[in-house]
Amino acid sequence: MRSLTAALALLLASSCQGFVAPSHNSHQIITTTTPSSTQLKKQPLSRLSVATDINAVGAPGTADLPWSELGFEFRPTKSHLRMTYRDGKWQEPEMVESPYINVHIGATALHYGQACFEGLKAFAHEDGSVNLFRPDENAKRINRSGHRVMMPEIPVETFIKACNDVVKDNVAYVPPYGSGGALYLRPLLFGSGPRIGLQPAEEYTFIVMVIPVGDYYKGGLAAPVDGLIVDDYDRAAPKGVGAAKVAGNYAADLIPNMAAKKKGFPICLYLDAATHTLVEEFSTSNFIGIDNENKKYITPKSDSVLPSITNKSLQTLAKDEGMTVEQRDIEVAELSTFDEVIACGTAVVVTPIGSLTRFDENGDESKYQFTEDVGATTRRLYDTVRNIQNGEIEDTHNWNYKVE
Repeated sequence: MRSLTAALALLLASSCQGFVAPSHNSHQIITTTTPSSTQLKKQPLSRLSVATDINAVGAPGTADLPWSELGFEFRPTKSHLRMTYRDGKWQEPEMVESPYINVHIGATALHYGQACFEGLKAFAHEDGSVNLFRPDENAKRINRSGHRVMMPEIPVETFIKACNDVVKDNVAYVPPYGSGGALYLRPLLFGSGPRIGLQPAEEYTFIVMVIPVGDYYKGGLAAPVDGLIVDDYDRAAPKGVGAAKVAGNYAADLIPNMAAKKKGFPICLYLDAATHTLVEEFSTSNFIGIDNENKKYITPKSDSVLPSITNKSLQTLAKDEGMTVEQRDIEVAELSTFDEVIACGTAVVVTPIGSLTRFDENGDESKYQFTEDVGATTRRLYDTVRNIQNGEIEDTHNWNYKVE
């Protein structure tokens, strides 16, 4: 586990200075405190624990919410963090309690889709601390996405500090230890300056909103879900923006996603746009195929697939177990060789796929069947990453950042 201070020391080789927020009456000033780091403990997830010891950050899980009933949906919280890029530099961040934002009618985000976002989570540990999971990786990825659509870089240390401070300001909304929930962070970077001709904006806005969440799909790992292989639509074009987490990639999934749900399929699997013979990724999640007999973890390698931080973490854990990890092309026909199929991402963490169905142009159905129950490898990988996130086993890869 890394504290924020230790993380920034590695990034900067110096301590991070506190922010000074503008003096707006409706905004809170961001301050920085640095208590000593707390060691991780191996503890069971068998009970819900609301911390009562108020440390420098505060006690998680004290908001009046039905913690055991959380789904993956918007809920109001105390504040979001906002920061503006103007005159060639980032301005000081501020905490804003209003969930609304005034945007110029000529903003490039509205006209030309100059926007990208991230998703990460903060978890309460039994000792009362709150920890972000791999925010450094999200910082790197939002900058890769921003670069693809010509938006300014957010320094990694600034991104992590922003996430730290918005969690601290909303610590009451962090689901308590043992609830199975997390505080979901949605960093968003978009062109807020006006342009009518196609060109980058001169002003950008970066916000980090937070939402307490439970499972993306109701029941979590209770049962595998059935997926639909999409042939009528493509998620991303070759040499396009599929590897960037830009807003338009998700809008393109709305029609096929809703159509699939009407047919009884809660998740879609997209194929490569050029040939429709290779597996790429699910609507909002990476694809993983498990070959238990040969101890293989197989995931697509494609410039059109968004690199998932959850997938990256699971690959490391699979290697730790002695599995062979392969990133390569996966023919559709190879689906029949997998014992387990997984959709993975920050929101879902891990979703087991029970089957994948494909309809041809005549409406005839072909079906790839996997496990009826949660597979052993899926369960083991899920339990390991969740135990690390919850502070229940040793964080040997230093993925957790303690909020300070």
